[in-house]
Amino acid sequence: MVITGANRGLGFAFAKCFSARGDRVIGTARKPQSDSPLASVAAQVIALDVSFDDSVERFAAQVAEPVDLLINNAGILVPEDFQTATAQSILNQVNVNGLGAFRVTRALLSRLREAEAARVVNITSRMGSIGDNTSGRMYGYRMSKAALNMATVSMSHDLAPISVVAVHPGMVQTAMVGNHGELSADQAVERMVPIIDRLDRAMSGQFLHRDGYEIPW
Repeated sequence: MVITGANRGLGFAFAKCFSARGDRVIGTARKPQSDSPLASVAAQVIALDVSFDDSVERFAAQVAEPVDLLINNAGILVPEDFQTATAQSILNQVNVNGLGAFRVTRALLSRLREAEAARVVNITSRMGSIGDNTSGRMYGYRMSKAALNMATVSMSHDLAPISVVAVHPGMVQTAMVGNHGELSADQAVERMVPIIDRLDRAMSGQFLHRDGYEIPW
């Protein structure tokens, strides 16, 4: 399996969880460190910046095995409102959060097709839900996750029989949100893994909460 943004937060929690049960994990980080905790749990650590095409291409060239599970976890968040948001900030978040998952999935498509019953899990946010937006603000993050959600649905059609879903982990205690949240990264992953394990074509194209229920688009 491949987990992007695996050097910290949710990505590292996923890597620990899957590695502990015996799965072979390929983890990515923008700047891998040989002495990082990720190096102790992942079978392979590869440099990857999902915001650049050439970085994604170099990464994909180093994946030499079938990929039965891709977790597109890498992401950024810039807190901003209508007055403080800038075009560049919004574009940067769309580039990483939306296009990043698209780039990586397309680059690994041949490896995904080599696996039996391959799955792609895009870590999204209910802040990308139009139907669930009751508070505004966070323009770049909301727009980027809405883009990721749309890509998820399109990929669920175009990549069949590969199963593709978007999963909202909830407000998790990670550095991205100043460690504020209702659950630790390990606790959130513990709830998401059963969803990932049972993911099949019947679920493909869904927008799921970490507790298993669907979120409105």
